[in-house]
Amino acid sequence: MQAFWLMMLCMLSNPDSELIAVRVEEGPSIDGRLDDPVWEQAQMVRCELMQYDPDYGSPMTEETEIYILYDDHHIYFGFRMNDPDPSTMMDALTPRDNYVTGEWIAILLDTWGNGREATSFEVSLANSQMDSKISPYGNWDYSWDAVWESGTHSDSQGWSAEFAIPFSCLRFDQSNETQNWTVNFQRILGKTHENGWYVLSEAQQMAQLETFAPIIGLEEVQGSLGAEIRPFGSSRFYHTADPDEWETDLNAGLDVKLGVTSGVAADLTVYPDFGQVEADAAEMNLSHFELFLDERRPFFLESQNTFEMPFNMFYSRRIGAVAPNGDIIPIIGGAKLSGSLGGGFHFGFLDAVTSRVSEDSIPIVPAANYGIMRTVKEFGPYNYIGLSAVSKEIWEQDGFSENYNRAFALDGALLLPGNHVVDVAAARSCNTDIESGEAFRASLNKVRSTFSYSAGWEYAGENFDVNGTGFTTATGGWESWGHVHKTFLPLETFSRFGFGGGAYYSELNSGEVTGRNFSVDASATLKNGAFFGTEVDYSGETFDPYEGPEGHSYSDRTSFHAWAGTNQFDNFSASGNFGGGQYDCEGTFQNYNLAFRVKPSQAFDVRLSGNVFITRDTENYNWSADEWDNRSTEWKSLVFNAGYMFNPDMNLRLFSQYSSFSMDYSLTEASESSEITANLLFSWQYLPGSMFYFLLENMFEEREEGGFGTPDIGCYAKLTWYLPI
Repeated sequence: MQAFWLMMLCMLSNPDSELIAVRVEEGPSIDGRLDDPVWEQAQMVRCELMQYDPDYGSPMTEETEIYILYDDHHIYFGFRMNDPDPSTMMDALTPRDNYVTGEWIAILLDTWGNGREATSFEVSLANSQMDSKISPYGNWDYSWDAVWESGTHSDSQGWSAEFAIPFSCLRFDQSNETQNWTVNFQRILGKTHENGWYVLSEAQQMAQLETFAPIIGLEEVQGSLGAEIRPFGSSRFYHTADPDEWETDLNAGLDVKLGVTSGVAADLTVYPDFGQVEADAAEMNLSHFELFLDERRPFFLESQNTFEMPFNMFYSRRIGAVAPNGDIIPIIGGAKLSGSLGGGFHFGFLDAVTSRVSEDSIPIVPAANYGIMRTVKEFGPYNYIGLSAVSKEIWEQDGFSENYNRAFALDGALLLPGNHVVDVAAARSCNTDIESGEAFRASLNKVRSTFSYSAGWEYAGENFDVNGTGFTTATGGWESWGHVHKTFLPLETFSRFGFGGGAYYSELNSGEVTGRNFSVDASATLKNGAFFGTEVDYSGETFDPYEGPEGHSYSDRTSFHAWAGTNQFDNFSASGNFGGGQYDCEGTFQNYNLAFRVKPSQAFDVRLSGNVFITRDTENYNWSADEWDNRSTEWKSLVFNAGYMFNPDMNLRLFSQYSSFSMDYSLTEASESSEITANLLFSWQYLPGSMFYFLLENMFEEREEGGFGTPDIGCYAKLTWYLPI
């Protein structure tokens, strides 16, 4: 009943809610002013968008006007954002795809009209751009970038914005004479932190794709297949303090995007260079497994969601990873073919070849070929069947015999009445000299609601291993989980308040229990954006099969976490969290984290965060002493970030980190390592889609006698040129 009245309120607030796109011979000039005569042909919609935050369901305090036009090559959107006091408007000058508080207007387009994926285009008053792909579950993937045009203008009545989005950067079904696109609009009002929507979501995620409003009048639209060519050149100079050596490297390569059909695109790269990518922050790792690192490289980020697979079968950081000697394994070339063939059929193919790595003329890493495939047939917003296949092939070469790592999986989901989704998956891996292994998974989830739950079960056979192309951790057992959460919005004091609980259980095939956990949590956000929450966990007696030669059992334990912070989008914000209790390996732990953000001006942003994680008297196997021992560890990290925007196309960013880790066993000497890293990155989009990067980096390592030695210093420059055809 509540959902019905919210929908009625939205309709009453937007009486002229029918959105009509009008065809014109020639579109407007994009300067943000809405004064071109062609805008007079548009059928304007004036409305009060509905708040998602801070007062859910209430109209925004200021009106918005919407205009839609299109011609043979672009779809155009115009907006007038009324504001009676323009002096309070905030520019929101920020690097591309980085949100800061201010005035924003966003377009969310579902060009297939099926609720399975939307594309967002977002512009701030300062004409900073953001764009992304959005899934039905509310995930916004800002790794996707397109080349489109926008303009903004402010006056005594507020501000206005114009968008020109090329059909060539959109994928849609050109076989239909009349397009069935749907759309939603989002407006952010900086001074009041209002987050308003044309169609308000009734669920926890802001964008509920299947409820978007239809656009009427899009007919005989032809997307250009086109091509985008990005040649680049780069140079790198690096000095290592020990030994005292200089390394130089000149590189050139090519990135190409080709439109194969209206819904399919091909991406090609030759000798890709990722030197402009910012370094990974140092993290503490006390687990038995390697850290899972986020992808940062543009070639792999493009269409990343297309290659999402069950059981982590594809972990793109495996391609071009770090060799044992610390060198980056070079990628000779790569190709991707991805898109939609209509009728709910989506696919993605990726192939990449890496070269050998040698040290002192001795090969240490062989050349390899990676093949990745994912196909999905959709039957609605949540219903689908998917097929995945991955392989890493090493052919016979100097010092290396033929070797392969392969896996395939079948998965699917079904939306049941009441907004319950069942999803299942099964996979099989085949590796050289190892028997095949299987994995299975099933879960039940609640969607489209402020009450959510998830319950599931997963089994991974002892021989299941996809680490050639993916990320496999514990195997040889099964796990089950359940979690419920309820969100209330809004309440008198709170913008939203929620609480929930969860349980987890895992067991090896041999019968040992490796995990049993119960937790309860609660969190709240006030109307002013301040937030706080807490979580309490209880874990029963468990067995760790990876600790020591034969594993080790640990007793039950209890821990807690608490967090709080001010509005993260204010010009000054602070947050912190604290955790403590009994550690997984007996003993105790304490975790402290503080973070501060200061924005002295619209162009300048400074962030400082610190983290301390301490364990005391844990029971671990001391491999140096070859017996069980008590261990204490301490991790300290201090990160300083700063950014300065010269204009929407030019910025300077600094990342620096001090990190220190110490480990002390009772039977052997303590060990400690510390380092300071920093990099300064200048980015300039000198033409649309064309970039210049200049990077300075250094690293100080602590010497055994104390203090920090001479740093390793690097200098890097890269120029890319965007050529649309």
